[in-house]
Amino acid sequence: MSTDGEAPRASSFPERAAAAISRLGGALSALLILVVLAITAVGVFNRYFLGRPLMGVDEATGFLVVAIVMFGAAEALRRGDHIRIDVLFAHVRPKARWWLELWSLASVIVFAALLLVTSWHTVMFSRQFGAYSTGYLSLPMWIPQSTMVAGAVLLGLAALAAMLRLFGGTRP
Repeated sequence: MSTDGEAPRASSFPERAAAAISRLGGALSALLILVVLAITAVGVFNRYFLGRPLMGVDEATGFLVVAIVMFGAAEALRRGDHIRIDVLFAHVRPKARWWLELWSLASVIVFAALLLVTSWHTVMFSRQFGAYSTGYLSLPMWIPQSTMVAGAVLLGLAALAAMLRLFGGTRP
């Protein structure tokens, strides 16, 4: 983990590929933040200044917030911006720190795998069942649910790349 706010440099091709994919997810997440800001601003303007509320704004922003989190999680992990308990890391020797880092990354990989499996089943069920959102958008649910699948893949790739760096001797 870098202390100066920059992500560690990837050295192998798989690490560089995972870093590029994570950065792409982070950029998409940042773009979606701007989209949510714009949708919310237009919704507020229409409601309070024109007296004509836009239907589906709350539903759309809810779906987009999930996408923001899912696309941004891998980039946060890659950059070391994720949340963890650093108090323990600061009070152990480097070898113990290495094992804690390995445990941490393995936990993220397990979580990402479980999220991938469950979200994949959710998306497939929604597609087969023909589930639609209950709000004004009436959007097929598999579309917003697919962001969980993509986010799980991105997070798993970022954790695997960090684990490669760990095994390569550099601290993720």
